[in-house]
Amino acid sequence: MIDKQITNILQSYEKQQIFKIEDFLLSEIDKDNLQETIDFVISDDISQKTNFSDELYEGNQYEGIFLEGNQYLLSSSEGKVTIIDMLSEAHGVSIKDTRVQFEEENFVKLITNKKETLYWIKNYKIDK
Repeated sequence: MIDKQITNILQSYEKQQIFKIEDFLLSEIDKDNLQETIDFVISDDISQKTNFSDELYEGNQYEGIFLEGNQYLLSSSEGKVTIIDMLSEAHGVSIKDTRVQFEEENFVKLITNKKETLYWIKNYKIDK
């Protein structure tokens, strides 16, 4: 049985955003980096975020502090988490189709329950 909270979170997004969440989970989140991702998201200040210096984005296209993955950038500030598909943006895809914003606790809920989240998305795709 899928957690009702996961359903409620995912139902608040449009189809393209749901597919972006799925892609992010598949390409960026695994057991080896889950805790590090959570630590980055819940860290409150810049000095805590800079503890992740070897994974921080060092380019100049985006302003702020971002955790850099294979394809996505992750930012967190003021209780909001944003994932940015930087590869798609580099190829001219519209920002509305490359970025997804979450409440911090909702983001943590989805990534810590990756299997359930992906199962929900799989069923969503079948229904669409």
